[in-house]
Amino acid sequence: MVLSYNLEPLDAMDLYYSGEKNGIWDGEFIKNEKTRGLIFPPVLKEFWKDYGYLDVNQNKDSFRFFIPDEMDEIRLQTGTGEVPILIIGVFRDYVLGIRRDTEDLQAAFGEQTEDGTMWSPVSLNFSGILATMLVSLLFQSEKHIVCDDADAIDAELAKYGAQRSLLRPSAGCPQHFSLNYISEKNLFLIAEFDAQGGDITMLHVVPGRELTLAELEQMFQTEFYQNAMDCDFQHALELQLKIIGSLEKPTSLELAEHYKLAARCCWELGQFDEAASWYDKGLVEVKNNIADAFHKAAGYYQAMGNFYADTGQYDKSDQYYEKGLDTLRQHFPDDAYQIGQIYQSHAQFLARNRENLDRAIALYDKALEEFQKKPKDCKYDIARTQQLRGEAKRLKKG
Repeated sequence: MVLSYNLEPLDAMDLYYSGEKNGIWDGEFIKNEKTRGLIFPPVLKEFWKDYGYLDVNQNKDSFRFFIPDEMDEIRLQTGTGEVPILIIGVFRDYVLGIRRDTEDLQAAFGEQTEDGTMWSPVSLNFSGILATMLVSLLFQSEKHIVCDDADAIDAELAKYGAQRSLLRPSAGCPQHFSLNYISEKNLFLIAEFDAQGGDITMLHVVPGRELTLAELEQMFQTEFYQNAMDCDFQHALELQLKIIGSLEKPTSLELAEHYKLAARCCWELGQFDEAASWYDKGLVEVKNNIADAFHKAAGYYQAMGNFYADTGQYDKSDQYYEKGLDTLRQHFPDDAYQIGQIYQSHAQFLARNRENLDRAIALYDKALEEFQKKPKDCKYDIARTQQLRGEAKRLKKG
């Protein structure tokens, strides 16, 4: 077995999350650096950009970092001069700061008192904070094994082929953790050393874990929606398949929504047969529960109409657009916005493919007719449809 010894905390987090990341946009740091003059250490920015929105930074039993807008810098007066402390988060009832004037970013705790915040240095640096954050999360595993006597520690190390002499205490952390990982078994071995950093006092064996459903959904939201202009649809599809596999007792409508998202990713990747299969699976779920969600059903029909129109299967696209319109006319005849949206979508795909421009223009007219029933609510949609209709007319003229 290959064992990676004494990992840096960020490297261990990369293994823990199997390379998945979900954090804050770099622009948030840039904004605060320019407008507020804050200076963020590179290692803090690296953590926030990669893991800031994952469970390692949402753990109530450990440290939690603020977003950049909430961070601030103060200057403490000491006998030797000013000390710059960047306030980066909290630890239980304490405010957490790091000293930017130290190479290893020593930590300080701020305690709220009637006289204000009283700051005290602690035997912890930023690397130790990161190690504690990951370890705190790992130790919550139900399969966490603890060995706390010498014979048990030796037996467990021998079991995994770990050499005691290669385990070294980390710097900047009172518990002196050593983070080690066995990739073949997706297993972490975490050694704790005594106060002097000499002997191993405890050995923790913790299996790596699958991402939680909440984490997967967060990652998908970031990739698919927030990063929409440059979405990695292969990555989004992989996340969506993991989400589908992690759902416990989902409702039919929940399944339909996830199937639709998987279909959309396949569509963007040019995997049209797979996309059609996902849409069909979701359609079964929609039909089984249509009485509970006519609006969702209409939206689903519209999505399928869009897919088949974009791939040139116009008979099918007409069929699904009409199903969507029929559903709305029957149950929500006053929903001018969604009815207009279906007409507009239908026209857009025809115009985009330069297929039957006369029909596209007629559909834009129908969309306008609907939107104009509620001109205040559909002001933007009216302008957009007029623009699209004008483009279609210019295309027709050649």
